[in-house]
Amino acid sequence: MNIKQKLEKGETLVFEECRDFCDLIFENKVSKTELVEILNLINKDKFTSSMLAGFATSMREISVKVEADNNVIDNCGTGGDGSSTFNISTISSLIASCCGVKVAKHGNKSITSKSGSADVLNELGINVNMPTDRISQCLSQHNFAFMFAPLHHSAMRYVAEARKEISPDKTIFNLLGPLTNPAGARRQLIGVYSEDVMVAMAEALIKLGVERAMVIHSLDGLDEISIFDKTKILKIDNNNIQEEYFDPSDYFDITNYKLDDLKVSTPKESAQIIMNIVSDNQTGAALDIALTNAAFVLLVGKPELTFTEALDICKQKISDGSVKNQITRLVNFSNVG
Repeated sequence: MNIKQKLEKGETLVFEECRDFCDLIFENKVSKTELVEILNLINKDKFTSSMLAGFATSMREISVKVEADNNVIDNCGTGGDGSSTFNISTISSLIASCCGVKVAKHGNKSITSKSGSADVLNELGINVNMPTDRISQCLSQHNFAFMFAPLHHSAMRYVAEARKEISPDKTIFNLLGPLTNPAGARRQLIGVYSEDVMVAMAEALIKLGVERAMVIHSLDGLDEISIFDKTKILKIDNNNIQEEYFDPSDYFDITNYKLDDLKVSTPKESAQIIMNIVSDNQTGAALDIALTNAAFVLLVGKPELTFTEALDICKQKISDGSVKNQITRLVNFSNVG
């Protein structure tokens, strides 16, 4: 029985079936029509962790890798929350990289948002098209590197037309970005667009060998740690999953925060907010959500810290100019050679 017949009968695919089917996709041996049919059938049921792990394993095997040590952290969300906020995960990754952890950030240009991570980094003057050896050097020397997804996952071109036809509905491929870090990051902070996919994502991470991670989704819909409402967190450590909630009102006066203060229409606007933050000229919601998410990236790398301790470290790196200097270093490094 082929997987289409199995899905039509309402049966769940196993890891090996998904891995092998994805191999065929990436070898361009699956027609667009067949792929659309199968992705729509998968959409009728919830993605299981085995299905996610199977697709991700296939995608990992053919990706262009970046050499890195096992302690790197990725801070990569699924996107798709529809919030149009500035690039929170990008600035939080940059802040965390100044706090003694290495961040190998996986990302793309805008697909569902007004500004993707690659878009805002380009706007800041950071070259996102470096060869893999330079990315490794950047990570080693500066504790931060960006991996532009199309350069590492070129076979994704074989699913582009099918995904476009299914759009605006999401497919299983919307969840694979955070599961396919080219530097093999085993420590991750992953924001997801829906609470419904959190458990499958967490279990898939365990199947894929993650060491420590947090899968997050805020009750207000953001795929970030929110400062407007509680955020649900599935914390993964040593193959165990623990559910927690982060309540921003325990740490901030959230009464004056407005989501509109975070919204942007262009990468240029997002870059301006980021530069205001790193220049210590930003207050309110934008600054606090950047610091909060940076603190959680730091906690993934240094779980011995409390949130308050991590937050204070991140604040210090803003106020002493470290993060602004980091951007300057990355601009210089990425545009040489």
